[in-house]
Amino acid sequence: MCRKRSFGTEIVALLLITLSLCLLSCGDVELDIDQEQTEEPLKFIEFVLFPTAPYVDKSYIEKVPEEEVAVKYIDFEADKKAIQAVYNAFIKAYEEKDMTALQDTLDITDTIEWGTDVTGIVYGWRNIKIYILARWKELEKQGLNDCQSDPNWILTDIYIRPENVSAAWTEASVRGPMFYYTPDIPTQCYNALGRFYLTKKSGEWRIHQIDGSKYFADETYRVR
Repeated sequence: MCRKRSFGTEIVALLLITLSLCLLSCGDVELDIDQEQTEEPLKFIEFVLFPTAPYVDKSYIEKVPEEEVAVKYIDFEADKKAIQAVYNAFIKAYEEKDMTALQDTLDITDTIEWGTDVTGIVYGWRNIKIYILARWKELEKQGLNDCQSDPNWILTDIYIRPENVSAAWTEASVRGPMFYYTPDIPTQCYNALGRFYLTKKSGEWRIHQIDGSKYFADETYRVR
């Protein structure tokens, strides 16, 4: 009666075969076996048995050059429209003093930054919210509103970078008009281009920084 082979015995045999193939492919002994006939099974065995092993050469697996990543994984036209829509919603919510709607346009994680070189930058959502509410209240006390924006403002200098290039999410940098009263002259509007940094998390674009430290202008990811 033939004895049944154990599963463990088969695994050991497979590992021995793998080791033998590795020695054949790496040694200095000249063999008549065609290299291509040995390489393909070896690749398959390496990938199945050791998919994450750092010592296994996986150079045969496709690698996308960094300069092609943006083109391969980003729908530029769709993202441009989504970013413009978020910017328009941000401006509208600010003008209408609608804090709930304004918050919906922002990525309010701890590193959020709000402000410009003229008004000064405020860090963290809690501080930003206090700052905005105080500004609205002060302007209301003076019977003023902040400068009115142009609803036809279009964002320019758009850069979109895919996730995992420098962050764990798709990110964008754009330039667009900001509007506010000059601090020294409360009744005089000061218009300038602000630098916006946006993040795309769970499929939604949000503004994360205005003139903040994460703004980038990498020509590799410039939207033409």
